Amino acid sequence: MATGAFFAALGYRFYVKAGTTASTAPTASTGMTEVLSLTNAGIQGASATTDVLDYGSTQGFNASLVTGQSYTVPCTMNLNLNDAGYAILKQAALDAAMGTTVEWYRESPEMSSTGSPEYHSGVAFVTDFSEDITAGNVASVSFTLTGYGAYVWSAETNS
Repeated sequence: MATGAFFAALGYRFYVKAGTTASTAPTASTGMTEVLSLTNAGIQGASATTDVLDYGSTQGFNASLVTGQSYTVPCTMNLNLNDAGYAILKQAALDAAMGTTVEWYRESPEMSSTGSPEYHSGVAFVTDFSEDITAGNVASVSFTLTGYGAYVWSAETNS
């Protein structure tokens, strides 16, 4: 019998707000617009490393040193032309070359009735914006939030 619990990817909420490269990661969804039709918004982090030789011992040894970190948030959503979040994301994609970013905030569903939910947030460029309008299928949009700086994580708290 499994001792862990499964976590359904339902109940997540995702918010955006137009920003610039001077924006900071939000700490709450206040004043932001919820994106209503998302079907995926998973975070993918990456670390760049380089091997260095350490002469602290007589033979020396190799150690990996982290030289940079980055993240992306590949997203897909059902196309809803009346979704204000969609409009913010599309405009940010069109204006990315002018330094337009989005502030984003993803809130996880609460696992208990007390406390506060886990959240991730950051500032990102909207890249790879693509609409899929295939006859007979649900019209969808895909795009990537390409991180500008580090993202913020706040763990769920329980009272």
